[in-house]
Order: sequence, then structure tokens, then C-alpha cells
Amino acid sequence: MELFIIYIYINSKHNNYNQIYFIQNLHFWKNEMPENKVIKYFSLIEAWAWCDICSEMVNIRVNKNEIKAGLKMSIYTKEHKHINPYPDLEDTDDFSGQEHTIYLYINDNYDITGVKSFFGDSPSMSEVGAGIVEAGGEVRIPIVVKEVSPMSVQLGMLSIDEFKLLKVCDGMNSVQECAEISQKPIDKVEEMLVKLRKKGLVKVIKRTSG
Repeated sequence: MELFIIYIYINSKHNNYNQIYFIQNLHFWKNEMPENKVIKYFSLIEAWAWCDICSEMVNIRVNKNEIKAGLKMSIYTKEHKHINPYPDLEDTDDFSGQEHTIYLYINDNYDITGVKSFFGDSPSMSEVGAGIVEAGGEVRIPIVVKEVSPMSVQLGMLSIDEFKLLKVCDGMNSVQECAEISQKPIDKVEEMLVKLRKKGLVKVIKRTSG
């Protein structure tokens, strides 16, 4: 924890970022980590996101124009491939020294609403919803089967909330995780999924948690 805070401070000095901002938020960070954090600057955001594979906070900078261009009334996703430069060499189960991906979900307020960490192109089916559902419980994973354009909202075919929900039905999230990322109550998400299934836009895969 202390090393992480020192790194932020040195990094902010090196890049001539707002030192007052750092001092004001130091106590907050120290007591709240490893919650994901975002420092918002004029033209970019500096995200600190927890990587389950590294067991470390990962620093990712994203230009605000990049986010604005990718939002399209929805949630912006940022994929960041990296390795842990200091893996635990004595831990035979530590594979963080191998390249893996941290995947961020960013809303229109430039806040991180969800993070995924995985090897390869996407999480395995057994990893989706892990830790949320008890062993033996049912995990439901909504997946988009038909892409729609933002024009569907303007034409009244979908609500903006339904359009945003489609963005996170990417096969990497359970229904509960979709609710958390889209920042909507679970019952509201369930209602929207019923409508989206009837419109032939999503399907829901069910599996038993290991």
C-alpha cells in the first residue's frame, strides 16, 4: 500500500500533475484501496485499476477524446495488455509475469464501473461470475446476438438504458455484474433483458458455478 502511494506521488511529480490534488486525496486512497480510482485531468484520465492476476493496481492513462469518441451513448471499454514486472518467483501459481489483459468499463463521467483481468482474448466461461455466485449456484451470462447502432435509440426502438446494457452483455459478465457495471438495480436489468430477448438482441447462457 505504502509503495503504491509513493509511486503515485513520484509519478505525479514527474508528470507535473496537480500536487494539491494528491495531498487532498492521499488519506482517502490509503484507507480505501484496492478500490479502483480515477484522477481526472483536462485532457486525460489516469486510472488505477485492480488486476486480479497481478494482485496489484495497474496504471492506465486514457485520452478523454478517445473515451468521448467511443462512448456513443454507451459505456466505453479500454483494453490494456501488460505484465507484472515483479512476479513472485517463489509462487508456482503466480503467472502474472506472462502477458495478460485488464479490461476497463468507463462511463460518461470518466469513472470506472467495472474491471476484468484475464489471459488470452477473454475470460473463460468458468471465470465469468466467479466469486459472486456460491459454488453450485446458477450463473447467467447475457450475450448480444445482434448488434444495433445508436440510431436505434433515436428512432425509439431502444431506450438509452437498454442500449447501454447491450454494451456490457459481451459474454464476460454475469447478469449481476452487468447491473453493477451499468449502475442499474438488478430488477431493472432483469426487466430490460426480458425485453431485449424478445427483440432477439440477446441470449442468456446458464451454467453452474464450480
